[in-house]
Amino acid sequence: MIANRPTGPAIVWSGISFILLLAGIAAMVGFYAGKGYDHAKITPPISDPFLNISLTSSQKAVIAYFAVAAALFMAQIGAGVLTAHYGVEGQGFYGLPLARWLPYVVTRTWHVQLGIFWIATAWLASGLFIGPIVAGKEPKGQAIGVYVLLGALFVVVAGSLLGEWASVFHKFSGNAWFFWGHQGYEYVDLGRAWQIGLFAGLLIWLALLGRCIIPALKGEGKDKQLLGVFLISAAAIALFYGAGLTWGMHSHLSVVEYWRWWVVHLWVEGFFEVFATVVIAFLFSKMGLVDTQSAAKASLMAAAVYLSGGIIGTLHHLYFTGTPTAAMAFGAVFSALEVVPLVLMGYEAWHHVRVGRASPWVRQYKWPIHFFVAVAFWNMAGAGLFGFLINPPISLYYMQGLNTTPVHGHGALFGVYGMLGIGLMLFCLRAIQPKGHWRDWPIKIAFWSMNIGLAMMIVWSLLPVGILQTLAAVDTGYWYARSAEFLQTPLLNVLRWLRVPGDTVFGIGALALVLFMAGLATGHSFKKETR
Repeated sequence: MIANRPTGPAIVWSGISFILLLAGIAAMVGFYAGKGYDHAKITPPISDPFLNISLTSSQKAVIAYFAVAAALFMAQIGAGVLTAHYGVEGQGFYGLPLARWLPYVVTRTWHVQLGIFWIATAWLASGLFIGPIVAGKEPKGQAIGVYVLLGALFVVVAGSLLGEWASVFHKFSGNAWFFWGHQGYEYVDLGRAWQIGLFAGLLIWLALLGRCIIPALKGEGKDKQLLGVFLISAAAIALFYGAGLTWGMHSHLSVVEYWRWWVVHLWVEGFFEVFATVVIAFLFSKMGLVDTQSAAKASLMAAAVYLSGGIIGTLHHLYFTGTPTAAMAFGAVFSALEVVPLVLMGYEAWHHVRVGRASPWVRQYKWPIHFFVAVAFWNMAGAGLFGFLINPPISLYYMQGLNTTPVHGHGALFGVYGMLGIGLMLFCLRAIQPKGHWRDWPIKIAFWSMNIGLAMMIVWSLLPVGILQTLAAVDTGYWYARSAEFLQTPLLNVLRWLRVPGDTVFGIGALALVLFMAGLATGHSFKKETR
């Protein structure tokens, strides 16, 4: 942005958004201080309700999804290591010229796409596991559908990753790159054919889930409201990805960006948020740890609060795409209101801690619940605080595309949705073998290493680099903040190398998690008396 300057509305509406954020937090604190969001007290069951369930064929099939999610998780970390290292060595990895075969644009694309794929796999699998519990039985042919969906996901994941690599190396002729290769839009990089395949997979998942939930909704159970919210949130996840199919190969960039943010913001940051709230409430209600009616009301209120700010708040991504001042005003105001419920996630975290202490048998679910607590923390920090850091118009004017963006991206995508995916996987794996006593130390290492490593990665490296880039953008210009002249200064190189300690700690935790999950299959993750 040479010879450019921020406009008056960008400054004014940024100030108004700060004022409204403070007002919203004050109002929410007052609401929490009253009866508004309190969870009804309930006497937990004497024993684990999952002790008496018999695993169905489809629930056993879900175990394969968790193995796939773990493999994709490790692959994502590998792609992330290469991507980060290219920032200091350019085209190599400790002297090896890996960029000849895996250049930066490929590893960065894979890092983002693999993150979405493994998190989605964990979430889809958890929903499929919960389905027969809701229905009280397994619908006919459900296991076949689960295996078909797994095969479809494998084709989409493998095909899209190979297509992106081939597109970068110009292996496609004509317009084939758009359909089978790399579209070039972050989060929706995969070719249109793979996009359609992923959308079809989500619809298959919704149909499999609906076969279990809809009959239960027709019954007389007291959890109908919560089931209804659960189904609606699942439908939103499946259907809103379709927004990524609304542009064509030759669509104007501003049109593409509008619909792309429907996927990134509304699909990921909006409906994922609602699904996360609902699925945790549903699991706790099935365990008899929270009142079903209270859980339904809390989920509805949370959904209303998240989406009331989130839907219109999507406009904060469109400040500089040719939209009028009104879009900036609404985007600034409502994106500030998005943060309000997130900064009070400590309340929800302590609720999860209290749930974990409700009864002796609940201690068997200690680590899945701990990951739910981490979701609440990173919702506040990664999605809330770091999100608002870059949301006001004046912030985005100087910060868009700087290292402040991956601060929010890592804290929100992995901190919230990744932690939830891990928590859901562990919860289901715990329910699969409720009589077995886990060895706690591997999962303890995994939990603390991943959380501490993520915090180190952000605080020691990503955030300082982003702040220095922002200062450079304000003092000299945005062009300078992204230039090699600035980014290759000694201080910036040291800060990028400081990612190594955090990445290493995080990697140790991820490896401990995957080995623990493998040990559940071999028996090594159980104490000797329960093998």
